[in-house]
Amino acid sequence: MALVVAALLFHQVNRLWEYGFSGVGQHWAPVFGVRLPRRTAAAGQLAALPAAVLLALTVPSLAGRSAVVALIAFWLLATQMRLSDHCWLGAVAVAVMAFTPTPVHAVLAEDLLAGVYLTAALLKVNDEYLFTDRSAGRVVTAHYLRLLGLPEFPRLLRAMPALVIGTELLVGVLACVPGAELWALGIAIPMHLVFGVSGNYPFSVVALALWVTAFSPDGRIEPDGPAAVLWAAALLVGLLSTATGRTAKGRRSTSWLIKDFYQGAVYGALCATAVLAPASGPDRSASWVPYTHALLALAFAVNFGLVVAGVKLEWSFAMFTSLRPFGRSWLERHRLREGPRYYSLTLPARMPKALLKDIDPTFVYLATREENVVHEGVAHHVEAVARKHDVTFAPRAMTQVADRRELVPAPSERSAPRRRFLDYPAVTPKHLDRRYLA
Repeated sequence: MALVVAALLFHQVNRLWEYGFSGVGQHWAPVFGVRLPRRTAAAGQLAALPAAVLLALTVPSLAGRSAVVALIAFWLLATQMRLSDHCWLGAVAVAVMAFTPTPVHAVLAEDLLAGVYLTAALLKVNDEYLFTDRSAGRVVTAHYLRLLGLPEFPRLLRAMPALVIGTELLVGVLACVPGAELWALGIAIPMHLVFGVSGNYPFSVVALALWVTAFSPDGRIEPDGPAAVLWAAALLVGLLSTATGRTAKGRRSTSWLIKDFYQGAVYGALCATAVLAPASGPDRSASWVPYTHALLALAFAVNFGLVVAGVKLEWSFAMFTSLRPFGRSWLERHRLREGPRYYSLTLPARMPKALLKDIDPTFVYLATREENVVHEGVAHHVEAVARKHDVTFAPRAMTQVADRRELVPAPSERSAPRRRFLDYPAVTPKHLDRRYLA
């Protein structure tokens, strides 16, 4: 459990390293719809996970484990803009591990991984991901190749969506087959390395933390090999990450190069730990194992069904699936309930400097652009901040009509945004044919 909590801390350190401390405490787009005071939000973003790691390592009692879960819940409550799939995965894993016996953890970890891989593969089976130039598989690959200074290789780009789906599906299936766990790990390691160097090491680290847990059925992490192997793996993958890591154009700063090495080193050490684990997978002989499989399968089926029904998109393990709130894929259908509304925001004629201390200027620019619309939960809180400074973003409700491929202004009686949690993207293009990565 402590390893998974540490992987979540890795995610938070990564975000602070990338975005700095200037926005710590800002909470104008709370994921769970409850806006916290600045100091409370800062405490959740800075202190909750370090405290959770310390407790997980030093207080193994039920009270200590319960406190760890409470601290992670506090961190989630302080989360801003969006909750990454791997954060939800890690939080759920810790919450279940805290209140179940140690032998359950290995089976739980492998089932969670299998569910994530299978869900991510199946949700990519849609028109936009498979067949269009807007496919996230093609767009992300082409972007990374350009950053490396390589040609785009049209055949590779055309094959990439099917290749990604096939790889994730194969890993997920192998993770479900007793005796095939090492094969699944062998395919997952290079796959997550690609995810990492192209910009998503936090997901890879959370996944490998669960793989290590799956290969530690007694709860002890004791690699069957010399410590020098772990150090060598950390150094090798750290150097490889430094050489191949790219997330933006231009020369990487020294700080960014150090971050690339650090992330690769952590990932490499986790990979070596999983490979050198003395166990070849979780112990499936106990009588409770089928019930664990059934409960996890049911949970993932419900989660998948909510996405297909259009009830939510976020926290769905739908990594880069080309899903969007409004689109052409087979996932677009009538919802089981009214979905969140989206709003256009207008930049005020006068922009108080104090307002830009409460709301990130980059977000203000993004949210008020003509081509974008904003989730009503975000619009609700952003407008509340604006009114505190005696200005308004003039939120205007948007709606989709049958004969147009863009959102248009809705009737005026629907103009007030509601407080909502972010089960859909915070910002999305107004024009439905524009590329959107989610």
